[in-house]
Amino acid sequence: MSNENRTPDDDLDRVFKALANRIRRAICDELKVRPLTTGHLASCLSELDRTTVMMHLRVLEEAGLALPVPTGPAGRNH
Repeated sequence: MSNENRTPDDDLDRVFKALANRIRRAICDELKVRPLTTGHLASCLSELDRTTVMMHLRVLEEAGLALPVPTGPAGRNH
């Protein structure tokens, strides 16, 4: 769906979908404290590998709940 066809309800649906998952809530909790690289997030959530963390971050980004910031080879997430 393109941005011009999105409604406020669509945006809320993305937020609720993102926060419905306990792992994504844990990622948000970690990012509240400080910006972290994907690798650091994966080490904080030992049951997940880096690829799985990236998948969860993508959902959070689409909901506007996480912001990737490129800072060299290992960007940080806010």
